[in-house]
Amino acid sequence: MADQILLKGIRLFKKNDKQPDFVLATGVITPDDLNAFCIDNAALMTEYNGQKQLRIQLLRSKDGNPYISVDTWKPSAQTPQQGFNDSIPDDGSEKLPF
Repeated sequence: MADQILLKGIRLFKKNDKQPDFVLATGVITPDDLNAFCIDNAALMTEYNGQKQLRIQLLRSKDGNPYISVDTWKPSAQTPQQGFNDSIPDDGSEKLPF
């Protein structure tokens, strides 16, 4: 696994045993810490519909505690894919088997 970048400004905690099953975790947001993290890590920001975003993942540690990590995955450069008919020559040199 690649090095994780832990998000600052949002902390998660295991849910209380008395909370209903639909509660996955509880948490707190510290806006000043979150804002400072985004400013200090501007290279991690992405853009969608003209707005800056920080992609995150909600994960579970080995001991079962929830935490948030920055999602740094980026698609690799792909080679252009051939279309379905690109492999059939137009000069009639190859006949189809049917």
